[in-house]
Amino acid sequence: MNANPDSPPKVSEASAEYLRGLAPLQPSPQDQLDFLTSIQRVFDEGEFTATYKFALLVALTELAVERGADENRPLLLRTQWIAEKFAELYWPQTVQYSTGAAGTMPAILAQNLGKTARVVTVLTNLRLSTGASSVAAARRSEAWASALREIDATVRTQPLKYLQNVGGTSIPFLYRFTEESGCIELQPGVAFNLRRFQGLIHQIARAGWVRHVRENPRNGGVIGEAGDLEAFMFGLARASLEPARDFLAKLQSRRCFYCKESIGAAGEVDHFVPWSKYPRDLAHNFVLAHAACNRSKSDMLAGLAHLEHWCQRNAEYGETIGGELGERGFLVDSECSLVVARWAYRQAVGTGAHAWTMSARLEPIGPEYLAALR
Repeated sequence: MNANPDSPPKVSEASAEYLRGLAPLQPSPQDQLDFLTSIQRVFDEGEFTATYKFALLVALTELAVERGADENRPLLLRTQWIAEKFAELYWPQTVQYSTGAAGTMPAILAQNLGKTARVVTVLTNLRLSTGASSVAAARRSEAWASALREIDATVRTQPLKYLQNVGGTSIPFLYRFTEESGCIELQPGVAFNLRRFQGLIHQIARAGWVRHVRENPRNGGVIGEAGDLEAFMFGLARASLEPARDFLAKLQSRRCFYCKESIGAAGEVDHFVPWSKYPRDLAHNFVLAHAACNRSKSDMLAGLAHLEHWCQRNAEYGETIGGELGERGFLVDSECSLVVARWAYRQAVGTGAHAWTMSARLEPIGPEYLAALR
């Protein structure tokens, strides 16, 4: 690791070329196609004896969204940031899984073909020793730093070292990495491609992760023939958002965030930037809406008036939201919520997408949306 983890890592020659204006601003269409072909080879030809590689692909994609840009430049990432993503991803899987079906018994799901995955062991011990019910609560414990160091070491010695091994050969198309550096450098254009194809990579990686767990012989007596593994493994259940409901109702004067009508005792917690586009439960991304409005909006981005309202709300009440929902166990990172929104709407502008305004009404997403997010 670097002696000072807060000091910037050395800039590579690839980064220097970009800064000198010697590299193209964005990957060419052929470069993007080559990238997808290489990703496909990782899934088709890479060896997946554990789920770490799936988690690493998800983590790198999220970090590219949160810390990268739509440019051709390399991107330096600290392995500690990747370790934090691993903690988020594996935390829901540190409790016993149970279908209640005959012939099965509750157990923590096996994530590899050998002994218990080290990351799961570290997080399980952290959960038990701190009594934390969420990764956000675990972050506030004195034991967090030590657990994160162990996860960081595991990430550096295992998935980061082997993810790019394809067909018996190392093909470093994603990043440059030395185990001792405490950093990786995404190759030129990789951050751009991870941001551009985030939805596709997430979907394939999570599907592969679920399949790996389901097909693991060690999980046969736990899973049986049924069970919604994806909801359990990645926290997709709506019920997990319930602790945010009462606070959001008070914050919104018991009115729907979208239609502004009285919400009464009903209402659903909605991800303003849809979960389908970015699956993280970030506190500042939550709003309370009528069930009908929530269903109508579905997986679409919200219209300009709603976006401006969301930005204004977070600017005025961001500290309160962070404090209240952080105490309820949700992840608090207002800057990350804003960066993710900028990424999502910028992607939408580039593809000519439309936003939901109300009921069945849509409007095109244009540059004015990006101006609202500045």
